[in-house]
Amino acid sequence: MKIVIFTSNGIRHKFFANFLSKQVDESLVISECNPNDAVDKDDSKIGNHFKCRYETEKEIFVGNDFFKGKVIPIMYKEVNLQYIFEIVKKFNPDLMIVFGSSIIKEPLLSLKPNYFINLHLGLSPYYRGSGTNFWPFVNNELEYVGSTILHLDPGVDTGDIITHVKPKFEETDNVHTIGCKVIKESVEKISIIIDKVKNGERLNRTKQWNIKNEKYYKNKDFTEEILNKYNINIRNEMIKKFISKTEKQIKLITFD
Repeated sequence: MKIVIFTSNGIRHKFFANFLSKQVDESLVISECNPNDAVDKDDSKIGNHFKCRYETEKEIFVGNDFFKGKVIPIMYKEVNLQYIFEIVKKFNPDLMIVFGSSIIKEPLLSLKPNYFINLHLGLSPYYRGSGTNFWPFVNNELEYVGSTILHLDPGVDTGDIITHVKPKFEETDNVHTIGCKVIKESVEKISIIIDKVKNGERLNRTKQWNIKNEKYYKNKDFTEEILNKYNINIRNEMIKKFISKTEKQIKLITFD
């Protein structure tokens, strides 16, 4: 089985690609070099927040400082260029997987492997856009922390859902540790999906449903004021309170 992984260059992305590449006969990683994943951030509160994310990922995803298989590094937002399309088309994958790259557009969308899936860190349709596992910490809605594995379509996190993934919280968690938990559990689910595709099984397709209070965030929404609110919530033992109460039940799609 052959897969193509479209991703970025953070440690979490390297862990993701390295883990899945071991599950198949042949893999090709298309990695965007995203400046937002650079370590040399400034000493502002926001800069230190991302430094903390880097250090957490380095500790949890130990041994994943580099891609261990065949990788094509490209500049940020170059994933949809014609020459990438030609490379992927020639590789002729059975499955294509997106995690952390720019939005996939034509001509890549016109390729027809068995499946083209996307890992969205956030629970669709409830939280879309960027930082979707950060904002539930700000909004005191930890029940919406998780990921969505879905079929890729031209929209932003709008494809048919294969499954949701939810992490288990511990009192010592923060947004960075829980983010790593979500990625670990998500990659294990995608491993199961790869086995299903190998065996010729059909993947679930659940259309996303309409909700009244869908939340969509952009990078510009992440400000120092918002980061302060997150830190206050953490100091006020938000996670401990969440663990001790009955969790709000929301509609989710899962499979064994």
